[in-house]
Amino acid sequence: MNPLPAFTAFGMAALLAPVALTPLRERLAPADLPGVQHFVRVGEYDLHYTDEGPRDAPVVLLIHGFAAWAFAWRAQRSALIAAGRRVVTIDMIGYGASSRPAAPVYSTHDQALLILQALDMLGIATFDVVGHSFGGRVAFQVALLAPERVRAIVAICPEAFTVGRPPIATFAQLPLVGLALSYYILAPSLVGVGLRSLSKRDDWLTDEVIAGYAAPLYVRGTAAAQVWQARSPKDGPLPVPANLSSIRPPTLLLWGDGDTVFPVDEGQRLERILPNARLIVYERTGHLPYEERPADVNEAIVRFLTGENQEPGRK
Repeated sequence: MNPLPAFTAFGMAALLAPVALTPLRERLAPADLPGVQHFVRVGEYDLHYTDEGPRDAPVVLLIHGFAAWAFAWRAQRSALIAAGRRVVTIDMIGYGASSRPAAPVYSTHDQALLILQALDMLGIATFDVVGHSFGGRVAFQVALLAPERVRAIVAICPEAFTVGRPPIATFAQLPLVGLALSYYILAPSLVGVGLRSLSKRDDWLTDEVIAGYAAPLYVRGTAAAQVWQARSPKDGPLPVPANLSSIRPPTLLLWGDGDTVFPVDEGQRLERILPNARLIVYERTGHLPYEERPADVNEAIVRFLTGENQEPGRK
C-alpha cells in the first residue's frame, strides 16, 4: 500500500485547518485583554500603552520582546514607579493590545517611528529606554533615529547582530504556509513550554503568568501579523548591526549566561562596539533575566538610571 496519498492528505489538512481555526481562536478585540489601560492613535494604528507614576518625573520607556507585551514588565513597572519614575510601556504593532496591520510595516524602523510618534502625542520629549530581545533592537533603532531624545539605554539580551529574518521567514511569506506556521507556533498551549525553554530558572512561571503571556494570542489578526512581519524588512535605512558604533547614550547590557537565543558572547562583543556600554552577566540565567531574576534586574536598572555607580561583571 502506498502511504503517500495519506501523508499528502494529512499535510493538506494541516495546511488548510488554520484557515478555519484561526478565527475561532482569535476571537478577541484588543480592548478585551486584561490590564489594558490606554490607546493612542498613530496614523492608521492604535497603540496600546500604560502610563504610571508621577507626571513630572523622568520617563522610562519599556519595549517588550517578541510575542510579549506590557504584561511582561509588571515587576519593572512597580520597581521604577517606587523609584520615583514615570513609566510608559508601548505594545508594538502586531503584539499585545496594539493594532495588527496586514501590511509589510514591521521593520524595526517602522516600530521605532511609531513609538516615537506615540511619545510625541503623549508630550514626552526625552526618556530612558529599556528593551528586551527584539525590543532591545527596537530600542537601539529608536536611539539611532532620535539620539537627542534618548538619555540612557538598558538592553536586556538584545538582538543586535542578525542581518535578516530567520530562514523560516521564507516559508512564512507563503500565504497558506505562513498562516499555518503562525497558527501552530503561536498556539496558547505552547506558551508555557516556550517560556520554560528560554529560562534557566522557572520558579516564576505560574499558571497566572503563562495566561498573561498567552492572552494576546486570542486577539484577532495575531497569526496574520506574523506573516506580514516575515514579509517586512528587518530594519530599514539605518540597519542596527551596521550602526551600533553610532549609538552614544550610556548603555547597560544585562545578559543571562545561559541565554540560548543570543549567547552571552554577543553581549561581550556588543560591550566592545558600543561607545558607552557596560555589561552585567547573571549566572544560571537564561534569555529572560527580567523574569528569572527580577529583584537583581530591577536593582541594576534603578541604580543605572539614577546614576549610582555599579561595576560590570557577573552576578
